[in-house]
Amino acid sequence: MTTQKSRTRTWVIALVSIAALAVFGTVVLIGLGVYVFMSNVDIEDVTPETAALSFLEARAPFIGDDPLIRLTRENGKVRAEVLRRDRPSEVLPESLHVLVLDPSDERLVNVRIWLLRFNADAMVDFSEDDGDVLGDMNLSLEDIDHHGPGLVLDYQDADREQVLLWAQ
Repeated sequence: MTTQKSRTRTWVIALVSIAALAVFGTVVLIGLGVYVFMSNVDIEDVTPETAALSFLEARAPFIGDDPLIRLTRENGKVRAEVLRRDRPSEVLPESLHVLVLDPSDERLVNVRIWLLRFNADAMVDFSEDDGDVLGDMNLSLEDIDHHGPGLVLDYQDADREQVLLWAQ
């Protein structure tokens, strides 16, 4: 009988230890995910002057370059056109950077997306629920690779909301 109690107690200790280890592992993974997200997203309250300076600094390396996506206004509508270069770039971009200004909130959001190579069929989806600027246009990793490092999108709407997207 003592051997039976001993075996049961051993199994209970083992199962409780495994459950505790699983909970601890889950907490560590969640913490790591939050850390990675927070280290790649920067949200700051800005004045219009500070935001303008941030956009000028971000655009500076691309002066004279055409963006991969050109937006034009025709009859009050925004039309998007993908401008592919004749020859593919020899250098593949490693990350996408997004700089967004919402003047109504006076917030500047800077996001670095470095997970480009985890999925070969990755798409950048520009659609929104409440009225798309670019319609249902999707941009593939192949399009960005062909374009290479450089300016992808530079947009400012009538409400002074700005979006700058570039690949490095």
